[in-house]
Amino acid sequence: MTVSEFQKEFERITPPAIAWKGDNVGLQIGRGNDVVTNVLVALDVTAEVVTEAVKKKANLIVTHHPLLFHPLKKISPASRVGSIVLQAIENKVNLYAAHTNLDSVRWGVNFSLARLFGLKNISILSPIQESLTKIAVFVPHEHCETVADAMHGMGAGMFSKYDHCSFRTEGMGTFRGMNGAKPFIGSIGKLEKTGETRLEMLCETWKVSSVINAMLAVHPYEEVAYDIYPLNNANTEFGLGAIGNLPSPMNETRFLNLISKKLSTPSLRFSHGKGAITKVAVCGGSGSELIAEAVAHSADAMVTADLKYHTFQEYEDRILLVDAGHFETEQVVLSPLAEQIGAIIHSGKQKSKVFITEKTTNPIRYH
Repeated sequence: MTVSEFQKEFERITPPAIAWKGDNVGLQIGRGNDVVTNVLVALDVTAEVVTEAVKKKANLIVTHHPLLFHPLKKISPASRVGSIVLQAIENKVNLYAAHTNLDSVRWGVNFSLARLFGLKNISILSPIQESLTKIAVFVPHEHCETVADAMHGMGAGMFSKYDHCSFRTEGMGTFRGMNGAKPFIGSIGKLEKTGETRLEMLCETWKVSSVINAMLAVHPYEEVAYDIYPLNNANTEFGLGAIGNLPSPMNETRFLNLISKKLSTPSLRFSHGKGAITKVAVCGGSGSELIAEAVAHSADAMVTADLKYHTFQEYEDRILLVDAGHFETEQVVLSPLAEQIGAIIHSGKQKSKVFITEKTTNPIRYH
């Protein structure tokens, strides 16, 4: 499997389109035609991680945090990033990053964190917006199934627990072929009436082009009438944060002890909430922007990182806010990430191995 082939399959389950605007996800350093040997998974790229990859004969490193986020003015050993870029290139190591798109999938950072705490009935806290369209196409009755199957095959008509979803309305279509036309039904210059089905499907924005091309390839008409409607519906499949319920209510002390134990962290920053804790929101890494949504969803507590003094102050006695550390709340995704990558790599019956880094890439220390 080449790096490009891996990227294509991996991005089916972590679409770059769901990443925040401006986020630098995807292949950052490397060549798409390189054949993948082994893969090393880490939260960050450091010089130690690249050295580890070389020792493990892994020519692909997949990380959560992008090494290249801001434009580089030069690449030299004078800077940390420049030094790592040179090290990766010199050792022919490819670097790939899955950042906020990995946050936003159901097996990613936030759902992994929620499951670690034993939450039940987990759902997305903040679904992504403006990511859905509705495609409607008019097709002769007898060709409806063929067209529908082609569209479904490219991912249209899917919900969290269902696929092959569509709505169909039968009606009458009219048209008249002019000079140069090659009508599938009727004759040039004659007004035709034929029974048609209006076939409608929900489709994510990044799949629209593939779905339309598949539809056009099997549609019998020379010129196809179809509509694409942008939707404001929340996407139930992708979004930031997660929210769920504890198996049974806990007081603050028990809940803080649970977090500390599960994340193996020696220190938690928190402000008091309003009492017993049942519903919990989580957001790995910097999640202060989602606190208001957690409150709106009646969460008793929220676990995240990088909280400011005044943020604690603003929500004190309204929700138990816990800053459990950026690294600590995101490193939980490494094992699920390695499993997903392994499934892709081994689908081609390759013997490549997927390793989770043995290096601690957290730059923060506790005294």
